[in-house]
Amino acid sequence: MKIGAVIAEYNPFHNGHQYQLEVFRQKHHLDYIIVIMSGNFTQRGEPACMDKHLRARSALLGGADLVLELPVFYALGSAPVFASGAVAHLNRLNCIDYLCFGCETDGDSGRHLQLLEQAADILIHEPAPFREHLTDGLKSGLSYPAAREKALKALMDVPPLLTQPNNILALEYVCALKASASSIRPDILQRKGEGYHSSVQKGDFLSASALRGSLHSAKDLHYINALNGIPDTTRQILETFYRQRLPMASADFSGLFAAAMLSRSGSLTDYCDVTPDIANRMRRCFHEYTDLDSYLLRLKNRAYTYSRLSRCAAHILLDIPASVLSRARADGYAYYARILGFRQDSRALLTLLKQTASIPMITKMTACPEILHGNGLRLMQTDIFAADIYRTACQMKFGQPLKNEYSQPIVII
Repeated sequence: MKIGAVIAEYNPFHNGHQYQLEVFRQKHHLDYIIVIMSGNFTQRGEPACMDKHLRARSALLGGADLVLELPVFYALGSAPVFASGAVAHLNRLNCIDYLCFGCETDGDSGRHLQLLEQAADILIHEPAPFREHLTDGLKSGLSYPAAREKALKALMDVPPLLTQPNNILALEYVCALKASASSIRPDILQRKGEGYHSSVQKGDFLSASALRGSLHSAKDLHYINALNGIPDTTRQILETFYRQRLPMASADFSGLFAAAMLSRSGSLTDYCDVTPDIANRMRRCFHEYTDLDSYLLRLKNRAYTYSRLSRCAAHILLDIPASVLSRARADGYAYYARILGFRQDSRALLTLLKQTASIPMITKMTACPEILHGNGLRLMQTDIFAADIYRTACQMKFGQPLKNEYSQPIVII
């Protein structure tokens, strides 16, 4: 049995994602593809435009066989945390042959993978010259990602493509695979269509950013019906749940974030990614708080990217302390694999996972207190809390009651 894996957000699932799954399956003659997907919050620190259960359904209808949830501690993490958490879960399944990720390449995927592996070796081992350049960059006021990129360029010939968003994550995937001595083999698929941040809304292969922009600007169902770049199965989900469960945006969490800030009496530095300087800026600027988006823009400067600050805000909103993440890192990240959905004809894969996985496969939330303990239970409780926060914001926006984590069934198609 040959099994591939994809790490994704599917925010939302579009033609490019479906193309990746189809080519990946054909290229390696895969029997099954497992997707490990962010829950209701994404790596940029923003809420997903549609909830994880709808996105899992889109993925299954689009070619995935099984969808697992990436715990919110990692889904909201920096690129290294996001990649390390996801790869750790795949490693613990003990049955994955390939990990496929999309890249912006010049067409020579073999050479591109070599560059990623060369860069990964430098980042993992951090030779003295790299550390010196990194320190100089940080002292000059660069953000950590920018300083690291500059240090990497000083030690190797880094083509501009290597610093594109998808390639940054690809590099972290390769680092995570190497650092964990994983037997999973990386596989590159050249990205089709518009770039990661492109706002172009024409053509068959649009960026997720452009699609989200279209969803948020849509005035009625006719607009969604004419939307380009998505499979018909995704379109049907969007049409069915439009203005009932989607679209969600950061602005919808403005009130909940304000309540969280007012209730956090301790130091904000207890939360992931929040440095003393960021904490001081957040407290100082909060006196003029009106909404989450404008607040984050006021906080942004040369040292702190919008995404970094957005993640800080999400960590505060969802009560994600740095101490729990540190313990999880020391434990190897993976405590459980929560199943969001699967295809009926993939039950043999579930049977295999019960035999090979070295972490529990979670199908019933009510059983978690008996299955999980310590830090693992803490992570699951945070996943549940994050889902409750998202569900509450969604209900407040659309006025529709939604099922909680204990009553929401696994998606089966």
